[in-house]
Amino acid sequence: MKNYLKCIIEEQINRGLYLKTLIPHPLKYPELSALAERCSRIIDDNVSRLKYFLEELENRDEEDIRDIYRGFRICSREMEIVEAYGIPALYYQTSEVGYLNKLIFKIHQEISLPLTPPSIACISTNYYYFQPFTGVIFVPLSETNFLLHLPDLFHEIGHEVLHSKNEELRLKKVDEYYTKAIEILTNYYRELLARKMKETGPSEIPELIRLIHSRWKDYWIKEFFCDLFACYTLGPAYVWSHLHLTTKKTEDVYGIAKTHPSDDARMKMLVTGLNKLGFIDEAKSLQSKWNSLPFVRCMKPPPEYLYAYPTNLMEKIAELFYIGLKESNFPFTHPNKIKNLGDSSIIKLLNTAWEMFWNDPSNFGKWEQENIQELKSNLLNL
Repeated sequence: MKNYLKCIIEEQINRGLYLKTLIPHPLKYPELSALAERCSRIIDDNVSRLKYFLEELENRDEEDIRDIYRGFRICSREMEIVEAYGIPALYYQTSEVGYLNKLIFKIHQEISLPLTPPSIACISTNYYYFQPFTGVIFVPLSETNFLLHLPDLFHEIGHEVLHSKNEELRLKKVDEYYTKAIEILTNYYRELLARKMKETGPSEIPELIRLIHSRWKDYWIKEFFCDLFACYTLGPAYVWSHLHLTTKKTEDVYGIAKTHPSDDARMKMLVTGLNKLGFIDEAKSLQSKWNSLPFVRCMKPPPEYLYAYPTNLMEKIAELFYIGLKESNFPFTHPNKIKNLGDSSIIKLLNTAWEMFWNDPSNFGKWEQENIQELKSNLLNL
């Protein structure tokens, strides 16, 4: 085993050195420089650790190498993540990648993100998602030619904020109010469980409450935070994009899944957020259209739905995230702000796109393509 471990460590070192050669120098798009530095640093750190393991291996007996083996596996896994979720965005520097990374850089400026902006790779086979280890947002290839789903970039930026809230001092208030939300959540379900344990109801109810609580604190609250982050910084465009995506993909809007809240609960939270921002008419319009959708109108939530998404709890959480983001100096969007934004604003463009979609659907496609071409031209020629 000792000789074999030596061989695979050497192989992994060579793999790391090769991965570094796949990072172009110079970069075609400077917006990717932070990602290039991050990937290079992760590779260098792991290669250094692997070289240390090789030296240490020489001084070990055959029966005393388990810790080296564990360390090797950690290095191997980190380099695998970089190869899958970092290097492709750097290696395939197409015009689509350039456009999206310039777009995210401009969004980062408009929302005063106190972090290095995430990078984007348009090679996703699973809609939008964020990889925190490399700081990359993955989107489908076709997103470069459309506007209506781009608001989801704001949700994924929310994941970057969550991932960094413990490390970035400028996100101290986000961390503080997120912790308060967890406390309120825990207290709510502790009290609910205590009441139900005293009642003579179905024996499954207490276990259901425990399950719902664990999903809230481990998964759902993160998605609600990112939804509200997108709603507060972008406005109605993000909420419309949620309705749009749900219409295309969701089979059960009331389904209580493990990692994501139900789509109906997400819409409920987002409408709450819009009302807090002053988008009263937009909130009513969204709620009306949502209620008229056949998969909403013709279905009923399961009995446990009220345990999972109580209105008073959701309103408290929306308020806490509102305060935390506001005190972290994120500029919130409101009706008058959108009206006064310049024509180069991404926030204004994405909200205008949804207004055009509903007001003039027959001509929207042409309008969308004209505006995308103008946006690409402006960003790529900077």
